[in-house]
Amino acid sequence: MEDLLKKTLMNLKKMYFDSQDKVREFKRDWDDVRFTNDRKRHDINVTAALIYLYKYYDMDFASLDKFLSSGKINNLGFQNTMKAYIYEKYIQKFVSEKAYLDDDFLLGVAFFYDEQKLYREDGAREDNESLNTLLAELLDCNNLERFSFLQGNANPGRILLDMASKTSLLNYTAYAIDPDLMVVLQLRIVLLQIIQQDMELGGIIQPKELFENQLFDRILTMPLWRPSSNTMEDFPERTSLSKLEVPESKIADGEWHEILFNLSLLDRNGKMVTLITNSTLANNLSVKTRQALIEKGYIESIIELPDRLLENTGIELYAVVLSYGNKGVKFLDASQAYTEQRRRKDIDVATVLEDLANPEICKFERIESIAREGYNLLPKRYTLKTNITDGVPLGEICNISRGLVISSKELDDFVTDKDTGVRYLYTKDADGDAVDYSQSPFIDVEKLKRKFTLLDNDTWLLGRTSPFRSNMLYVEGNDKLIANGNQFSITILPKYKNQYLLPYLALYFNSKAGREQIERFAVGQLIKSLSLKDLKTLQIPKVSIERQIEVVNRIRMIETEIKTVKEELNLLNRQKELIVEEEFNW
Repeated sequence: MEDLLKKTLMNLKKMYFDSQDKVREFKRDWDDVRFTNDRKRHDINVTAALIYLYKYYDMDFASLDKFLSSGKINNLGFQNTMKAYIYEKYIQKFVSEKAYLDDDFLLGVAFFYDEQKLYREDGAREDNESLNTLLAELLDCNNLERFSFLQGNANPGRILLDMASKTSLLNYTAYAIDPDLMVVLQLRIVLLQIIQQDMELGGIIQPKELFENQLFDRILTMPLWRPSSNTMEDFPERTSLSKLEVPESKIADGEWHEILFNLSLLDRNGKMVTLITNSTLANNLSVKTRQALIEKGYIESIIELPDRLLENTGIELYAVVLSYGNKGVKFLDASQAYTEQRRRKDIDVATVLEDLANPEICKFERIESIAREGYNLLPKRYTLKTNITDGVPLGEICNISRGLVISSKELDDFVTDKDTGVRYLYTKDADGDAVDYSQSPFIDVEKLKRKFTLLDNDTWLLGRTSPFRSNMLYVEGNDKLIANGNQFSITILPKYKNQYLLPYLALYFNSKAGREQIERFAVGQLIKSLSLKDLKTLQIPKVSIERQIEVVNRIRMIETEIKTVKEELNLLNRQKELIVEEEFNW
């Protein structure tokens, strides 16, 4: 029977994508109706489902209402929404007029049409089929004859459909918060029940409606990113998670609380997969939570995924596999395993699975090793090992200071047109090959009553945030400067000046090897940052001072040539513009 469902869904999907002209015509007709009646809540996926159900229940709205209000659907919000919806006169008219449409066409639209608005405005995260496939593979359901499945923070149901077409679900339960997404998902569940009546598919509920003694074989959750305190009220109290013996995460770290809530519902022999963000794996807020999860063996593997998997966000995502009894964690950097699409990337699932089974690529780290890294769980921390065998930590040989942390509004109070002899460096001043502070504003340091580092000698500037620009600042004459809060100013300690050349160090961190070191420690969602503590641990290669001088001199010669060529190019462009203006100055 399960094979029949899989075959049915695959055929419906093919027919749907082969009927796009018909789909667009159907959508145009519905748009004409819903916009005229000022109703923008639901799209053709809901409408197609209603037409199909209207036909299935003998073209009688009273019978349809009775079914949608039945005990088979344990979602009162959905029941009330649909009751109000189907008794709109214009909807009844549209549904009745479109009852001639083919059942397979209606099912295809109901199952596979996904309004882009759902993704871009409501944060749905199921619009990448390759990601869905990988998550299903990581859940390892293929060898299970029948299993119970919980989807946390469910979206419109793409993952459900993908899993139902490939596996044998015994029971499906989901919780969701957004009402519109819940409607779409619930209707798709209703239709799956009709196609395969022996499937025990549950309804869509609120998180608090799940019971502690209700356990699942497989769990997939996509936690809300940066959830509000109001959203977290939909989840049980943190004390309900006491059986995990994991310290309560802070309120601001709602991602981990949602993950722990789901983990508390996992069967002892089960497996859980979650999508998580970069900062959650490394921030200071949740270090005790991560420590407890590692020490109690709850985390099986962590995979860094390619960026731009979802059309609505560039946030880097990590797939975390959780289970019980792990003696360490497998770390895999799969950020380069993708194919480029027009608006996003698709995961090369086969490559990821192969690499996950390859100990040369996927690094297994024991608990003691992870502890030494401060329970930082970013894969690159473990997979990008430096090839420097005899290096020295940057913090040992250099004096490192963060620039002045000040808001733009505050800065306006200290900027002056008067030449005070002290300029404030903007991040953009270091965007080129060298730092150009000629247009940087003067600062009234008398008014600036706070601690800062004054740059009055040649200094290496390293960006604190991505793209982590590494440039030398050459101070001319008596000029004095202040770096901004997104820059580190670095100088060599006096006792090491005969061993290390500052421009050489700046060059090293523009190399692939130097950047890989930074990537190991960089943390953040859209913009990554590097902490002062981690920066001090970066390894510097031991190279003779003679070799350093040679390399720096060669680079300076090339930079001089580049400067000359740029000046010549600018001259030629000005000559070109002059000829054009003289010719057409009528």
